[in-house]
Amino acid sequence: MMKLSCCVIYSKGDDLVSWRKSLPLENIQVVALETKFDPSLQEIKREEIGITDSLIGLSITFPNQEEYFDFSLCRNILDEYANGDWILHMDSDERLFTPHDEFWSFLEAVDHSGADAAFVSIAGITRETKTTEMWESRYNLPNLRLHRRSTGLKWSGICHELLDIDLGGITTADTEILLHHKGYAIGEEDFQKKLTRNAKLLVREYMRERSERNWMYLVKTFSLIKK
Repeated sequence: MMKLSCCVIYSKGDDLVSWRKSLPLENIQVVALETKFDPSLQEIKREEIGITDSLIGLSITFPNQEEYFDFSLCRNILDEYANGDWILHMDSDERLFTPHDEFWSFLEAVDHSGADAAFVSIAGITRETKTTEMWESRYNLPNLRLHRRSTGLKWSGICHELLDIDLGGITTADTEILLHHKGYAIGEEDFQKKLTRNAKLLVREYMRERSERNWMYLVKTFSLIKK
C-alpha cells in the first residue's frame, strides 16, 4: 500500500490532536512545522525538534512576520522531509472529512492516473459577510494541495501560496477528497486580525510580483478590513 506524508504549518496553541485524529492511522507520515517570531534575530532560523519514522517535528523562527514570513517557504521545508509516495498539505484549522476507506480509494485512483498533482475540495463556513438569514455563507473551493513526491514540485507565493506547475510536462487530476476548513468560522475580532496579517503579506507579495492574481487578492482583502 502506498504511503502518504501529511504536512502542516502550525502555531503554538493550535489543535493538532483533532487534526491528527481526522487522518488515517496507518501508512501516514506527519511532518509538522511550528512557526515562531523573535525580533532579536537577524535572519530566519530553522530547527529539527524531533524525528521518528512516522512523525517529524520542525520549527522555523522569523525575525518578524511582516518582512520575513513566507508560507511557500514553510511548505517547501515540509516537503524536504516528506518521504511518502504522495504529499498532502493541510492547514492546522482543516480536518479530513472524507471517510478513510474512500480517501485511500481516491488516492489510489489519482496515483494510477499518472498525474503529478491533484485538487482536493476545501469547504467551510465564512463570517466575512453579515446576513439577516438563519444561515452563514458557505464555500467549497478546489485547491491543488496534493502532489507526488517524486516530481519535486515547489511552492511559490508569500500568501495564498500555490504549487508551481508552470514548468511544462506537469499534469494534474481532480479528486473527491474533502477537507473541512474552520479558519473563517471565527469571531469578528479574530477575522480582522487574520485579514490584517494577510494584507501585510500580500502587499509584500504584490511588490515582488505585480500579477493579476495578487492584485485580486489585495483588493478582496482590503475591502473586508474595517479600518
